Amino acid sequence: MNREKVRAIIEIALYAGRIMLENGAETSRVEDTINRICNSQGLEIQNFTIPTGIFLSCQYKGDYYPYVIRTKSLAIDLEKIVNVNDFSREFVNTDMSIDEAEKRLEIIRNTPHFHPIVMSFFGGIAGSFVTLSIGGRFIEALFAFITSFFVVTLVNYLSKYSGPFIKNVAGGMINTIIALLLVHIASNFDNNIELSNIVIGSIMPLVPGVAMANALRDSIAGDFVSGVSKLSEAILVAVAIAIGVGFILHTKILLTGSI
Repeated sequence: MNREKVRAIIEIALYAGRIMLENGAETSRVEDTINRICNSQGLEIQNFTIPTGIFLSCQYKGDYYPYVIRTKSLAIDLEKIVNVNDFSREFVNTDMSIDEAEKRLEIIRNTPHFHPIVMSFFGGIAGSFVTLSIGGRFIEALFAFITSFFVVTLVNYLSKYSGPFIKNVAGGMINTIIALLLVHIASNFDNNIELSNIVIGSIMPLVPGVAMANALRDSIAGDFVSGVSKLSEAILVAVAIAIGVGFILHTKILLTGSI
């Protein structure tokens, strides 16, 4: 195997790992995928992955191949993670060519996300069912659906222009403002609507559940750097949401004397 093929195999492995890392995969899964692809071709590598980068080195027949990939999580897309998993298994177990592997990974990376309206709709569904699960009434679940729909729409839009902290502060603020408006409108015919049920339910689509799960899984696997990093991300998002919600509620208390 010549140097060009060695580099091509390593770059295929790194490309697969980068797609997974950018779409929310835990670092242990990324490392396993990269190792599996390289080892299947007879390459022994040293691979260290953190949520913001991949570091890889390989020695083959006296040549040294160092690689550093700087990246960051852009979204949560479990479909792309599953597709890369399937690709890696097929690459290992078949005689797939390098060119075909590159084309497959390019297709996976360019797979479009769900339409924003679809994401907002199912975000609303999630919020409404959370409200029902904590004992909310049907009308509260309906208001949680409306609130979640607009919150998810706003956060997806802001993702293009701001980081996770700002967009989640804005999401928490919009969430509370819409919930307060809906409760105020409904007070003309129903004074028993619980604002807390609406806010708690509609804010759930923003909660960083995947980051929390990845932090726990990486820590259990012994990847403490990645675990602490993901946990910090989850805490930062949670604090941002709390700031957004708390600011609006505190402002309302100052203006009206009550929630």
